[in-house]
Amino acid sequence: MKNRFLIITFSLTASLLTSCQPDTEALFDQPAAERMNESLRIYRELLTTQTNGWLVEYYPERTQKYGGFNLYFRFDGNNTTVQSEINPAVAATSTWSMGSDMGPTINFDTYNTVLHYFSDPELNQGGGRGLNYEGDYEFYVESGSENEFILRGKKTKNIIRMTPMPANISWNEYSGALRQMSQNVIAPAYKMTVGNSEISIVKGFRTNSFTLKSANETVSAPFIVTLNGIKFYEPVTIANETFQFFTFNDADDKIVSTAGNAEITFTPVTLSNYFIDVLEMTAWYFKTDDIGQGYRTAWNTAKSGLENYNFRLAFMCLGKLDSDFPTGINVGVWDEEEGVVWWSVYAYDFATPSGNQVRMNYNSERTGADGINANYFAPLLQGFTINAFNGRTFTLQTDVDMSNPKNMAQISEFTLIDGANQNNWVKLGLEETLWP
Repeated sequence: MKNRFLIITFSLTASLLTSCQPDTEALFDQPAAERMNESLRIYRELLTTQTNGWLVEYYPERTQKYGGFNLYFRFDGNNTTVQSEINPAVAATSTWSMGSDMGPTINFDTYNTVLHYFSDPELNQGGGRGLNYEGDYEFYVESGSENEFILRGKKTKNIIRMTPMPANISWNEYSGALRQMSQNVIAPAYKMTVGNSEISIVKGFRTNSFTLKSANETVSAPFIVTLNGIKFYEPVTIANETFQFFTFNDADDKIVSTAGNAEITFTPVTLSNYFIDVLEMTAWYFKTDDIGQGYRTAWNTAKSGLENYNFRLAFMCLGKLDSDFPTGINVGVWDEEEGVVWWSVYAYDFATPSGNQVRMNYNSERTGADGINANYFAPLLQGFTINAFNGRTFTLQTDVDMSNPKNMAQISEFTLIDGANQNNWVKLGLEETLWP
């Protein structure tokens, strides 16, 4: 029966194609191709004639969990120049094209260091090496005009909105204003009120995304910084109220929804508590090119001890590399013979003697239970991983101006100074440090 159905279908299709081929071509093939070519021509002309470039609301990753980033595109012939709020002064030029794939598309054909920063899996950003931000560099054109282009990422299916850069401002000026607004609205902790309800609000570490919780629901709210405040990726509804756009109120130091039904205020946090919190979220790498003399001997002894047994230090950091393991000093040891990295965790508990001090106490029981290979390597590493930190109180210094408490959210480097010996200090940074 199946074969018979196929034969009948094929015969009928062949008959229809034979009898109707000229009309079919006239009605579908040629006009469709012409319409597509005309759309591509119009879109290309609109993109390239906007000589002051386009502002881009770019959301990587399919759930927008990292939030949005402001980018700048300028289309000039076959080249596109891209800039980003992450490092506004850096511009990268690459080739681009328009094509068709179930509709018009914009494609970045060659590697662009600014745009591909969000998609290159070799970069240790976002979700880490192998994932990065999982962003798009090929886009469907949903609609386009001289006032707005709506794109959709091919991979993430996220909406990407482009609007013309105003004629009276440059990208440098625009990104400078964004940076100032970011300092106003990005903080280490928040409080949120929606209508008459208090809503729990937590910002993801180094992301532009909130998690909002009421008594009955939890909502993700990725956002992007605007010249006026912040804008959610899409309208958010919680506690029976809906909002998307927020304006920063400088006089009251809060962020207020344009509908007036929600507001976000800032909650003070001590530096020591913030430090402990962020250790739970990520790893901070030891910057051993800049280490106190009192700790240098312990560090060098640990490295040379490994080398004597045909091991090499791959990485060392303080914090949490994986949610399944304790917070503490994480060590990766490269095994020359096996060609693998052995991971160890020396677990620590933390206390806060003051607002800018933290005390570190080694947890041998947790290390023994969850430290993986920690006990095996302890005879070689304990001079630094245990003796240098256990029971010591450290004063915290940062790489940002702490006169504004909101700047705490911008910290990318901590210096830990031993209160008992000023020569004992280390620097910890977010930038991944790997040794050969």
